[in-house]
Amino acid sequence: MALFYTSGAFLQQCFATHRLCLCVKKVGLPDKILLGCTSCNLLHRLTLRSLTARCAQVEGRPGEESVERDASVSFGGCFASHPAALAMSEMDVVQDRVGLRCADCRLAYDMDVALFETHQR
Repeated sequence: MALFYTSGAFLQQCFATHRLCLCVKKVGLPDKILLGCTSCNLLHRLTLRSLTARCAQVEGRPGEESVERDASVSFGGCFASHPAALAMSEMDVVQDRVGLRCADCRLAYDMDVALFETHQR
């Protein structure tokens, strides 16, 4: 039986040391997202309180941010059509927040996480 760790520290460690190895493996909207790390073979399951989307800021181009409060539909569309374009862009274990960015759609997804779960594959 696999052990589950309920701490965001494991995801934060993956993000800090090898963020390019983190990818979105599975989406169970409206509140479940599974991230996998190909470097350390950990799976990180996030249970979300909220998911919002905003236009990603491009350096040197200040612009207005439009915010989409319930971004489940747009996130599901990104994952269905181009999952490789989704990358983790920020992690705050103190405030239980994770950020993902879609390179194709130029959207940034902000997640307020209710529960972090990590286990070995």
